[in-house]
Amino acid sequence: MRDTSLQRVVIVGPGALGCLLATSLCRMTGEEIWVLDHDSQRAALLQHSGLTLERGDHLEHFPIQATADPQRIGPVDLVLLCVKSPALGQTLPSLLPLFTKKTLLLAWQNGIAHLSVLLGAKLPGAVALAVTSLGAHLVGPGRVRFGGAGATSLGFLGEASPEARLALQEVAELFRLAGLATQVEPDIMVQVWNKLLVNVGINALTAIQNCENGRLLENGEALALMRAAVLEAASVARAKGIAIAPEPVARTIAVCKATASNISSMLQDVRGNRQTEIEGINGAVLAEARQLGLPAPVNAKLFAAVKGLEKGYLAA
Repeated sequence: MRDTSLQRVVIVGPGALGCLLATSLCRMTGEEIWVLDHDSQRAALLQHSGLTLERGDHLEHFPIQATADPQRIGPVDLVLLCVKSPALGQTLPSLLPLFTKKTLLLAWQNGIAHLSVLLGAKLPGAVALAVTSLGAHLVGPGRVRFGGAGATSLGFLGEASPEARLALQEVAELFRLAGLATQVEPDIMVQVWNKLLVNVGINALTAIQNCENGRLLENGEALALMRAAVLEAASVARAKGIAIAPEPVARTIAVCKATASNISSMLQDVRGNRQTEIEGINGAVLAEARQLGLPAPVNAKLFAAVKGLEKGYLAA
C-alpha cells in the first residue's frame, strides 16, 4: 500500500469518463473505490457485474463497489465528480454524506458554466478542477471504450489550505500511477479556457454532423466553422485577460486528429437523448461575448443548432 492519505475514493456518475477513471483506479492497490449513481437499478447492476474497459480488441473486467445511497459510503478522502454540468445543481446537495473538512472534490465538467455552481455550493472540503483531453465512449452500463490518451491538469478553484494542496499532489501521483499523465497547475483557469476552446470547436459540430471527431477535418464547411468558433472564443478569453496558449485553432485540429475515432461527449448525449453541456461551452462563450460587447455569431449559430437538436427529443 502506498503512503498516502487517499484511502477512500468515490466516482460520482458512471458515464464514459467516470467509468474510465474508475477502471484506471481499480488497477491500483490500497484504495477503496466506490461508484455513486443516481440510478439505483444501474448501481445494483454495476455492483453485481462490475466494469469493463475496451482498449482496441482487449477487454479488462474490474469488480466495483456501487450504490445509489451516499449514506452507505460515508465520508471519503476524494470525490471525483463526473456528472454533466446541467446535473450539478441537483447532485451537489446529495453528496454531503461523503464530506468532511478534509475531503477533496475534483470536478471534471466541460465548459465554464459549472464554476459558479461549485463556488456557490459551499461544500465542507476543498474544491479543485480537472481538465482532461482523455477520450472515452460509454458502450453500455459499466462498459467503456477507451477513445484516446491525453494529458490531465488539476488545480484549485479559489484558495486552498496547505493540507488540500498536498492532497491534490497525492491525487496527481495516484493518477500517474494509474497510467494517466497528470500535472498540477498553479492557475487552472488557463487550462479550463484552453480546453473550452477545443470543446467550442469540436463538440457542437460533431453533434450537428453526427460524426466522430476526425471526420470534421474531412468536411470543408465544418472545418471553417470550427476555425471561426475557436477564434471567436479566443477573442473572448483574451478580452478577459486569460493567458490562453498560442495557436488555438491548430491545437483544436491536433486534438481532433489525436482523438479521430472518439465520439464526443456532446454527440453521445444527443444520441442518448440527454441534455448536453452546450450551455456551458458555446453558450457560455456567447454569454461572455455579450457582456464584453464582442461579436460571436458562429458560436450563436452552433448553440442554436444544438439547442434545436435537444428540443427535438427533450420535449417529447
